[in-house]
Amino acid sequence: MASPLAAVESQSRGKEEDAVATWWTTADLRRIEWKIALATPEPERLFDGVPLADLAIEIKPGKSFDRNTTLTAPADGALPVMTGSGLAGRPITRWMIETPTSSVAEAGDLLIAVVGERANARVAEKRSIIDSGVYRVRLAEPHLTKMVAAFLNGQPGYGLRNILLFGNVIPRVSLKDLGQMRIPESVLRRDAPDGPLEPLAERLERLLWSK
Repeated sequence: MASPLAAVESQSRGKEEDAVATWWTTADLRRIEWKIALATPEPERLFDGVPLADLAIEIKPGKSFDRNTTLTAPADGALPVMTGSGLAGRPITRWMIETPTSSVAEAGDLLIAVVGERANARVAEKRSIIDSGVYRVRLAEPHLTKMVAAFLNGQPGYGLRNILLFGNVIPRVSLKDLGQMRIPESVLRRDAPDGPLEPLAERLERLLWSK
């Protein structure tokens, strides 16, 4: 029987690409942003696929809230609060009673981290309140949610997100750039995700702490 670590390794192995020692190119900066032109010798490849905004009914950020109004344990009528750390695999530590101003995710919504190099994309398992560190994406075709989450958590999605990050101290992806992220047609044609939904770092950390 394969070990848990070997199973994770086999799920993470992908097609190898030839390394490029150096490259140079010219670019018309009137047609493409400089950060994209500098990121790859073939920036046109970043525009293959469908923009996430075209797949979504809506993309909205969560809202900040007064932490003094939160609960530290589940209670009747209270919803779990999903934060950026929660998307990264940390336990839920706060619950809130929904108010008219709460930003709420429904089960099946796609949740994506605002801050950091990793999307930590998750499909919401239950109705939750999301804070300002989380984007909520509701796709027009819900069956695509798992495929999009797996793509964003994989190596291609990781690389694309890193091109779009801004901020030297706290890197984040803007709402506009998130909507412009292209999801390859090959991802959208799949009947099931090509690999695990969870990011590799989270699976390895869970494996470490299970020992």
